[in-house]
Amino acid sequence: MFPHWFIKLGFHLLYYQMAWTYDLVAWAVSFGQWAAWRRLALKYFQPGPTLELAYGTGGLFVDMLAAGHQPVGVDLSPYMAQLAARRLRRHNIPLPLSRARAQTLPFPSNCFANVVATFPTNYIFDDQTLSEVYRVLKTSSATQNVLAGRLIIVVEGQLRGPWPLRPLIDWLYRITDQHNFPAIKPLPAFKKHNFTARWETVEHEGTQARLLIAEK
Repeated sequence: MFPHWFIKLGFHLLYYQMAWTYDLVAWAVSFGQWAAWRRLALKYFQPGPTLELAYGTGGLFVDMLAAGHQPVGVDLSPYMAQLAARRLRRHNIPLPLSRARAQTLPFPSNCFANVVATFPTNYIFDDQTLSEVYRVLKTSSATQNVLAGRLIIVVEGQLRGPWPLRPLIDWLYRITDQHNFPAIKPLPAFKKHNFTARWETVEHEGTQARLLIAEK
């Protein structure tokens, strides 16, 4: 087992100075399923504007636009911002991308139907993050036919494989701390911020992931 500081450093480099390797590493450690896991979040989208937290290299952003959604995104890494901007330009897509922290979102209150985060680190459970997400999500209104805003988190993908691969799969989960997310017991944290949250296991065409859905 690698020490926690070493794993943390590796993830920092992967998201910053080594961001150009991110898509390749994600594809390799997921046996090619990373993008499919991300796309499972689309099943829970509601009509209306969507905010992606930590958009990374912009892969889900392209998928959201292709599915007819209206996304904007925030990310703190300037390296990821450059990669995402390059990807969107290749698709002739406008660049509704901002550099910001999830704890201080640069958007008005009550403006998003969805907020989505895929494979986030523990920042997603931070009190200030949840407070900001709650603020920017739409409030339900029966008279105006507005649904309550929804936070969709893809927490972990479920790798499958024949017996010889299973020890490797379990090892990958351990070194990436993915198995620690359920131990955090986040549902009370969401309740504290007036969300109604639930776990969902989603499967589509052989791809399976664990999601957390929280509604304002």
